[in-house]
Amino acid sequence: METSQNRVGELASQGTGGRQRPLYSALLRENSLLCVRMKLLTLLLLLGFTSMAVSEVVQSFRSTCPQFFFPDVRSSKHEVTTPTVLKGAQYKQICQRLNDQYRYATLYDTKRRIPVYSAYTFIHAYNVPRTEDWKIEPQLDLPLTPEHSEMKKMNQSETSNFKNQARNEDYKRYTGPDHNITRGHVFPNSYAGDQDQADSTFTLTNAAPQTRESNNEWAVQVEKPMLNQIKNECTLTAQSPAYIVTGVVPGKMWLEIKIGNRNIKEGINIPSYYWAAFTCINNNRQISHAHLAQQIYRDGNSYTKFIKQKMTVEELDKKLSDLYKQPFGVFKRINS
Repeated sequence: METSQNRVGELASQGTGGRQRPLYSALLRENSLLCVRMKLLTLLLLLGFTSMAVSEVVQSFRSTCPQFFFPDVRSSKHEVTTPTVLKGAQYKQICQRLNDQYRYATLYDTKRRIPVYSAYTFIHAYNVPRTEDWKIEPQLDLPLTPEHSEMKKMNQSETSNFKNQARNEDYKRYTGPDHNITRGHVFPNSYAGDQDQADSTFTLTNAAPQTRESNNEWAVQVEKPMLNQIKNECTLTAQSPAYIVTGVVPGKMWLEIKIGNRNIKEGINIPSYYWAAFTCINNNRQISHAHLAQQIYRDGNSYTKFIKQKMTVEELDKKLSDLYKQPFGVFKRINS
């Protein structure tokens, strides 16, 4: 690449008709070209920086974190089948990211401040320490910046005016020894494949209110038996994991929260149902099972009833379509 000094000297020595070409005009043209090159370089650098700061709140699960969804056997383009993405601006698709890696995916309801579902894969689980270090998703309430490109722990002063998600302070009012509400994992910590994935389950976009009784019953009657079923019936390799989706259905009761100086009566919705389903391939045969549990919550902290049903995925699709009041499929495509 030639230097500016060489080029200027060449221009200064050139002549036309025995007259020297004006040096000022030549330098002006050179500076203009240099400015254009610098602007193009700056634009390329900005585009590269933007691509490195990958967003967690995404436009499409399929294009950003498809690895957590069951492959669409009908597709010749190696596409995946995501659970139905409910219609409405309140529903946000989140590719849950921690330590620069996607860990699972969540459809989040910013109006009710609870997830609709989380989708994840399972090959094996490790007995790793529980951190209980609850995080939030900055991008639901703040502009995307490199600092806000993944879930993180934020203090009360930083999140006091957040309105699109539940905060740790919202739950603390109801999770002490005198209360009966706990943060119910949707993607369970016990299914995590390593410490980072286990830590990533402790984000409030992956939690919904449960009473202690129903949280325990869900673990005993659904999470543990389903995990044993997956281990016994699925191949469980990197090429053939189990695909799992766990979700909730909104109820009619709410936890009151505070945003700034305002009390919000309909703060965090208390789900009326929890549900889970998995599918996998074993010896070229697709295996699928599903569970649905009703959480009946009455009189504040004094009463909880837990009713669990085991069913086929097709039966769960039909039940969820009725509960969500729109066609819903866990492992089949309803809409794009």
